[in-house]
Amino acid sequence: MGLRNFLNRRSLPTEVEDPSVVARAEDVERKPLTAEQLADLEAARAELLQLAGEVGVKSLNACPRDGSRWQDDPETIRAITAVLREAHLEEQLSSEDAGPAR
Repeated sequence: MGLRNFLNRRSLPTEVEDPSVVARAEDVERKPLTAEQLADLEAARAELLQLAGEVGVKSLNACPRDGSRWQDDPETIRAITAVLREAHLEEQLSSEDAGPAR
């Protein structure tokens, strides 16, 4: 299947999720965070902000499937940080492998 066919492919009815199954952000009841959870969240945010500053990321946009806020989940923040770090390392390695400019 070519890229054009893949991008223009229509989803089959079995592939489409039932809208009643997907939780919306308004429907998800949020419990207050404990002091330990809040400290973990702040540490994850600080790690992401530090790395973003180092690599020059000015904005970040993500959308979880369940409608929750990714900014409120330390595991998600750490996963985004890891992806950002890996992408930056790959970029550095590819620029070093490119050799001298002509």
